[in-house]
Amino acid sequence: MAIVKINKQRYWSIFMLEEEDLLLVRRAGEAIIPRQEAVFEEFYAWLEFQPEYSADYSEEIIDRFDRQSAIFWKHILSAQVDEESVHYRERLVQDLLKLGLPFEAYLSAVFAFHELIEKAFVQEGVASFELMQAFKKVSSVGIFIAIDTFNNEMNKQLQEQNNMLMQLSTPVTPIWEQILLLPVVGIVDSFRAQNIMTAVLQEIADYQAKVFILDISGVGVVDTAVANYFIKVSKAANLMGCECIISGVTPAVAQTLVELGIDIENIQTNVNIKEALKTAIGQI
Repeated sequence: MAIVKINKQRYWSIFMLEEEDLLLVRRAGEAIIPRQEAVFEEFYAWLEFQPEYSADYSEEIIDRFDRQSAIFWKHILSAQVDEESVHYRERLVQDLLKLGLPFEAYLSAVFAFHELIEKAFVQEGVASFELMQAFKKVSSVGIFIAIDTFNNEMNKQLQEQNNMLMQLSTPVTPIWEQILLLPVVGIVDSFRAQNIMTAVLQEIADYQAKVFILDISGVGVVDTAVANYFIKVSKAANLMGCECIISGVTPAVAQTLVELGIDIENIQTNVNIKEALKTAIGQI
């Protein structure tokens, strides 16, 4: 999934916010200021009653809640859906996630807090259908910011993991002066082939390699597509002044290449890495 751009325009558009909505919430927020302390007392009582309280809420997280409570109250009841407020919510979620608070626990706490504010509206005698509808919009903005932030953080982690896996799946290694080796294991598809190409060419440039050994003994299936991928890698390496040697060409692979009519006349091949290394050293 793509990273969502978190900004005020997104949430104004999603919830069709109007200035009248924000004004209603601000007025009601001013009316329930005397109940702020009672709301937080009831909120913390609710929090401690949760079965997951001891597991999910560390002292550091509770301390963060305490220090952010007045600011959080202000951001909700001032009904400011501007860049400052949006990014405050984003940073708050990021910080709590880093502290180890499960996202579902955060959402549950926010929903509970919103319900307590609605209860305060009723107790203070300012509740109306229009106000409650407006508050639903404003409070939903905070929920959506949290969801977007969580999804963005998860997507960033997935991307980092994918990048790490790609690095592990294309371990181009210098094994001799000006000689690189890439053992390819598993299935090769177009996406992985492109990553192999990118990694190989970058390492050739970085190490000023003269010979590159591509070992395919661990590739499960060599068909027309896979063979063409490797030929493209070889040709690209040659364009950078680096000779490519394909090792691990078994009798079965050789027979397959012949049957498929793959032209490998201009590509050096060896039966194993040992023989390929001998050939490579002889070319330096």
